[in-house]
Amino acid sequence: MNTDERERRLLALIEEYQAAECRTLREGARAEATALVSEAWRRARVQLHERLVSERANARSRLQAARAENETRLRASGDRANARLLELAWPCLRQALVARWAVPRSRRIWVDHAVARARQRLPVGLWTLRHPPDWAASEWAPLEAQLTNALDRAPHFRADGALTAGLVIEADGAVLDASLDGLLRDRRRIEARLLALLARHSTHARVGS
Repeated sequence: MNTDERERRLLALIEEYQAAECRTLREGARAEATALVSEAWRRARVQLHERLVSERANARSRLQAARAENETRLRASGDRANARLLELAWPCLRQALVARWAVPRSRRIWVDHAVARARQRLPVGLWTLRHPPDWAASEWAPLEAQLTNALDRAPHFRADGALTAGLVIEADGAVLDASLDGLLRDRRRIEARLLALLARHSTHARVGS
């Protein structure tokens, strides 16, 4: 083997080595690039998921805040409407009760109910029944006879200019106030009942329509 052949073989070995090294480097670079791309995609997916979760949470938070604000506005509007309604209803209620007292039949029901409650709550003895001045003695005389039999003594009927409707019954320091002002004294409870009746009426109206 002469010198030229040895040189050619040596060059061939070098070229083969270089080619093998290049392949190894290319394959390593390709694998590293693939891994880098996969990792980049993974990080991008994670970041996108986190961003979507954050945006959804923010959207839910904004929606809940909007709903709460809307409910607050509706509640405030409803409270104002209810307050206005009660403001208008209160004098109407007083007028309706005065009108009931002015009718003999409904006045009798009012008196009978007040006396029945008084007999449950007040002690037996001397009763004093304060009433509006325009309640005629001819009307309360039968009640006087009835209570005289029940109490073993005649009650006192006394006209009271401060009363416009109803009765105030007193016995031994105890008092049952069935007058107009007495019936309307617990305004908060009455207004709550009025609003409940209004809500019930509104529900029935919606169902009926």
